[in-house]
Amino acid sequence: MKNLFRMTLGRKITGLVALLLILSIASVVAIATQLFVRDNIALIQQMNLDTAMSRARAARDAFENTNQKMRFLGGVLAQSAISADLKQSMSKVFFEDNSAFQAVYLFRHSAGDGFSLEQKALSPKFEESGQENEAARLIATAAKNNLSPLLAGEPQVSLLVAESPWVALGVPFIKVGDRVTHSLFALLNPDQLLAQFADRDLTTTYLVDGRGKVIAHPERSFIVQQESFAEVPIVRDLLSGKFNNGQSRYLDPFRSEWMLGGFRLVGFAGLGVVAEVPEAKAFEAAERMKYRATLLGLGILFLALLGGYLFSGTLVRPILELVSAAFRVSKGDFSINLVPRGRDEIAYLSRAFSEMASGLQERDRVKELFGKFHNKEVADRLLSGEVKLGGERCQATILFMDIRSFTTMSEVMQPEEVVEMLNEYLTRMVRIITEHGGVIDKYVGDAIMGLWGVPLAKAGEEIAAVNACLAMRKELESLNHLRLERGQSPLYIGMGLHQGPVTAGNIGSSERMEYTVIGDAVNLAARVESMTKTLSTDLLITRAVHDAVKGRFIFEPCEKVTVKGKSETIEVYKVCGTLDEKGVPTLVETPYCRSLPEEHPKVA
Repeated sequence: MKNLFRMTLGRKITGLVALLLILSIASVVAIATQLFVRDNIALIQQMNLDTAMSRARAARDAFENTNQKMRFLGGVLAQSAISADLKQSMSKVFFEDNSAFQAVYLFRHSAGDGFSLEQKALSPKFEESGQENEAARLIATAAKNNLSPLLAGEPQVSLLVAESPWVALGVPFIKVGDRVTHSLFALLNPDQLLAQFADRDLTTTYLVDGRGKVIAHPERSFIVQQESFAEVPIVRDLLSGKFNNGQSRYLDPFRSEWMLGGFRLVGFAGLGVVAEVPEAKAFEAAERMKYRATLLGLGILFLALLGGYLFSGTLVRPILELVSAAFRVSKGDFSINLVPRGRDEIAYLSRAFSEMASGLQERDRVKELFGKFHNKEVADRLLSGEVKLGGERCQATILFMDIRSFTTMSEVMQPEEVVEMLNEYLTRMVRIITEHGGVIDKYVGDAIMGLWGVPLAKAGEEIAAVNACLAMRKELESLNHLRLERGQSPLYIGMGLHQGPVTAGNIGSSERMEYTVIGDAVNLAARVESMTKTLSTDLLITRAVHDAVKGRFIFEPCEKVTVKGKSETIEVYKVCGTLDEKGVPTLVETPYCRSLPEEHPKVA
């Protein structure tokens, strides 16, 4: 067998593997670089998270310590038994020991949104600075803006900017029952807080409040301008409140550069700390290594491609032709005529592929012709040999429908007009049946026999069958509208649905077979369809179908009727519309679903 081939695939593959080994070197370099970058991303993100956690812990301790101190002074201010001189003396000592405090204000809250300043204490230096009036105005504004959270018992931190920035800390102070009657506000020098958030090495850290406003940032311009970072992705994650910490890669809208950041909630007044590193700055060394590795890889790749092109021409071109042919076959184009080149395995494969395509083309012609006489699912099962002579018992939903007074109409029409009318009518109705999962069993003149549940059973087939009937009711209205515009008489139809056991399969002889269903359920469905004439409706369903779809449609029960071939009466129902999942009804009725024409005028 080896003598048949001048150049075996084994030899060609050996040459190709030699080239792939060169490519592998470049791949290893690229993968190593990528792994290095990923490891560094993980390390930097962990560093950001650790930094944010440490700064958040320090900020929480600082604010809680400030809270305790201001509560002490607030207790002094609230004591009516302490004289004004003693309060002033104690306040002076307090401010000397706590240089960050500029002023402390005690507000009384009245019913509704009312509040008033009850007591205040100012540090001597702040009082001498002449900023007291501006500070009092800003503190009152901060108290008003944070009134609801304070009354709910939540401390609040705000950044106030006048001649210089201040930090205002507001806390609920006195409660009577469930109501906060007094709150404290402290005006703080932000220098100590800003020192905690100064730039260190690669990392930038800053503090934001519960609305995304900057409280502390290394860049003073963000503080003075009272920037909101609410749209920064990492801050948006922080404000969502889903997690108390997190990390991500995001585009900074202020710097227009990609950042690696982490956040941590402070656990006080809704504050949060963000630590971030510019991605480009963090990975300068990694980018340099990646650049050099890329250049090296491109050089090796160029040499490998050059060698591969020289070596693999006889292998690649036939394979590409086979790939192109395979795509054409996958799209249903079987007109393939590959010309084998050489005597290797690919040449023999090309010849075999052409023969296969020729066989598929013949099979496709047979299948296409066969599909015109059978439903697609039935045709597929028949061609695969799954449907045998005889049949199988199964549960099916059977539809019979025909055109009212068709014989009378046909008598006054030319044969060509009858065929044209039937084709137009059947095209619309058959499309609806197949769209709802039904199978067309046969046509008998103007009558259609449709099936659900054969050859394959599907969940909800009864509902699909009723929906198909209602859709055909609406489609008939559309068709009649078109016919009336053309000066033609409208069509009326009758539809009968029944569900029951049937025998499905190929019925006939080994020379001539027809796939169909037989059984008492089929006969009963035909009888139900004929009853639509006497019950003045276009659609009747039996009790079996009704029980399977109740709760999904609107029904109008009819009196029990007797049908030919049945000794007992049966229950039938008219279908008037649908019910949605909430039980809201929707009528599906047309001018052609109730009354029937007494006689049809001559059809144009």
